[in-house]
Amino acid sequence: METRRLTYFMRVAEDGSLTKASGVLRIAQPALSRQIRLLEEELGVTLFTRTARGMLLTEEGEYLRSAIAGPLRELDMALHNIRSMGATMAANFTLGLPPGLTDSLAMPVIQALRETFPNIRLCVVEGATGVLIDWLGRGVIDFAILEESSRNDRLTEERIATLPLVIVGPQSSPLPHHGDIPHSSALQLPLVLPSHHLGVRGAINDVAAKSHCALKISTETDSHRLIADLVAGGSGYTLMPECYLTQKLAEHALKTWSLSRPAPCIEIFLSTRENSKISGRQFSEVTKMISDVAKRQLN
Repeated sequence: METRRLTYFMRVAEDGSLTKASGVLRIAQPALSRQIRLLEEELGVTLFTRTARGMLLTEEGEYLRSAIAGPLRELDMALHNIRSMGATMAANFTLGLPPGLTDSLAMPVIQALRETFPNIRLCVVEGATGVLIDWLGRGVIDFAILEESSRNDRLTEERIATLPLVIVGPQSSPLPHHGDIPHSSALQLPLVLPSHHLGVRGAINDVAAKSHCALKISTETDSHRLIADLVAGGSGYTLMPECYLTQKLAEHALKTWSLSRPAPCIEIFLSTRENSKISGRQFSEVTKMISDVAKRQLN
């Protein structure tokens, strides 16, 4: 089987369109369609359902995409490594970040990479911690910054920061200006919170359980930017690490209050795959660079 056809399959699966995929791959649409048909004939299954809205994966197609995403990336990285041995480092890597840390980490990591390894290209994607763990395990991404330990034996991780949660509210809030806020009082505020059960929301759920308090949830969303906008607009309060809301705090759209000790915290980890075949000079040096930048930015 030609790996080229599998690469074409992945592109069509990701774009959901022969037209879009042919543009990215720079091959004619009829030729791409033929390659997909040949792959289906070789496997003896239908990989896509053709509709007026595009190419939809069948159950067999979903299985194939999940099974080959990691191996195809590792093959690509192996070829890059071979070509760059003894030469200037050149490779493509993908870093996954939780939405709350993109503003704090994406630009510093990209800038450091450009300065240190100008021939390495970094792709940055966002996802909730649970999604990033899944992507990392399947080889869709190479590194991930996680908001808690993955608890996955297949992943290697390094703790890079511990971030306390603070109460965040609008400038017009009537809360006292000084003094720590008890956990029980904070949990009774109308809260705008992430919906995902890991990371920040997991830490808040733990505090609620220990305090025997029910959360008073106003809105749930996994967009930290929307959380910041809702809180600034008076829709409630949130519990977040300060570095998640740096821009709004700098604009004086939000205020923060400390929680009584022990303040709830989230631990931040840099995680990679234990059994990655792409480990080597490029991978280890880029891993160290991401770790160093993240520690500098978050501590």
